[in-house]
Amino acid sequence: MAGHDRQVFRYRLDFGGGEREVLSLLEADWVVRRGLNSEAVMAVVREGADSHRLAVADVRENGAFLRLLSRVIFENIDRCDGVRRQAAVQGTGHVYLLDGRIGDPSGRVPPDDIIGEIEVRDGQPVAGSYRHNPRHRLLTAAGWFGLPEVIEAALQHRLRARSTDERI
Repeated sequence: MAGHDRQVFRYRLDFGGGEREVLSLLEADWVVRRGLNSEAVMAVVREGADSHRLAVADVRENGAFLRLLSRVIFENIDRCDGVRRQAAVQGTGHVYLLDGRIGDPSGRVPPDDIIGEIEVRDGQPVAGSYRHNPRHRLLTAAGWFGLPEVIEAALQHRLRARSTDERI
């Protein structure tokens, strides 16, 4: 899983009301060549935030990115080996997709580290049953969010595919 060590890139963009610092998973070379659309902006940085170390309170998550992330997970969660293994053990009920930044998921998991849940029947994830946890946060004191590899790859692909659709 990608975790708290994920690379996050900072850009200054003008939204019409002045420049703001924003955060994205897309690297500078890509953004210079292809642009950055609203869904690729993970968050907006609070004015006056420390430029070397962001605190959780310095980051305002972008709803367009969160909707894209949720859609990518919805479309790919049943391909995730970890979720399929958990479903086989669970049998019936729900399996939770936990953020990769957490160390040991065997104890209590804070709500902001539970990305979402998927229904399980007969040891299999139920397609189309993923529900996003609105309490999940992209950045916590433990670092940036982390996704299973198959979902991370799908997210990166979708961000790149969408970057040329609509530029800010």
